[in-house]
Amino acid sequence: MDPVEGGEQGTIESGTASCSVTAQALLQAFRNDRFVFGYSGHFGDDLTARLLDLSDRMIAAMSGASIHRKRSAFLLVEAYQNIIRHRADLPPHIDSGEGRSFFCCRANPSGQDLVAINGVARWRVDALARQLEAIRGMDQMALKDLSMRMLQVPSEGRGAGVGFIEMARRSGNELGHMLRGLGEDHALFALAVRTGDAHPHEKIIREAAILHGTVVMNDILLYQAGHCLPGMSEVVAAMIRNDLEGAVGGLPVLACEAAYSGVARTLDELSPGRRGVCVLARKAGGLVLVQGVEVDGLEAADQLVVFQRSPWIREPGPGPASSMVVSMGGSAEHPVLLVSQVV
Repeated sequence: MDPVEGGEQGTIESGTASCSVTAQALLQAFRNDRFVFGYSGHFGDDLTARLLDLSDRMIAAMSGASIHRKRSAFLLVEAYQNIIRHRADLPPHIDSGEGRSFFCCRANPSGQDLVAINGVARWRVDALARQLEAIRGMDQMALKDLSMRMLQVPSEGRGAGVGFIEMARRSGNELGHMLRGLGEDHALFALAVRTGDAHPHEKIIREAAILHGTVVMNDILLYQAGHCLPGMSEVVAAMIRNDLEGAVGGLPVLACEAAYSGVARTLDELSPGRRGVCVLARKAGGLVLVQGVEVDGLEAADQLVVFQRSPWIREPGPGPASSMVVSMGGSAEHPVLLVSQVV
């Protein structure tokens, strides 16, 4: 997947178009993945609860055992917490640009990938590299012993070391990372965690970097693509309602949640169990929301009409989107019914 550019803080029209292109690209690029999710909104502790819900639904959908649910939940939260604990206070133009914080995950029955990207102070780079290099190649027993020794160190002296040790131990794999210059005083730090037989770290970080570029260029707050997992739309709606206010500064998050939930229900009823997608971005003083679902090619035209006649579209209820465009996208083999809204 190549980065999709919509222009700096683009117009609503260009923003809607670029988000629509991004939505279709996500479905195509990650067709072999069960589920993908990315977040680049407000990074606060409260989001942790929604990430636990997200992890539980991912593992449940893949019939994972309870031990796998606990492991997945720990890794998801620990990788996310790495951002809010250790990210640097960047200048605004860097914080919203190449130094923007970003969290993403991919899930398959064979394993999961997690990537956390954030800016760090330049003086911390050597320590981070040493901590990660120190645990490279350690087996489970050595990691457990090291973790116990680290817990004897006063908390202010541990830094990120214990978290790295526990992520490596519980994931059963080494951690991957990237450190790249970010001006004179900062660096961009990417941490990759994988479970099972997930993708190699180089592939994980390379593809996460491409997604990060797309997020930055299009000011994307969150996205998700893949199979429509039971209960996942409720988790995304809760994120929109509870976690984006700090990132969008007065934009209508409750109206956006209502718009998202109404379309999500209608698409799920129209094409249940199929692969779907959602992209939410900030554009020209508003929010752009694109949702879609793959449909049967032979019935695509009829399903488009059915969606346009659905009760929710005709009677949106409180907080409707200010405009809506319904169209068909995707390919002849995998047509996608797309709904673009401006809130």
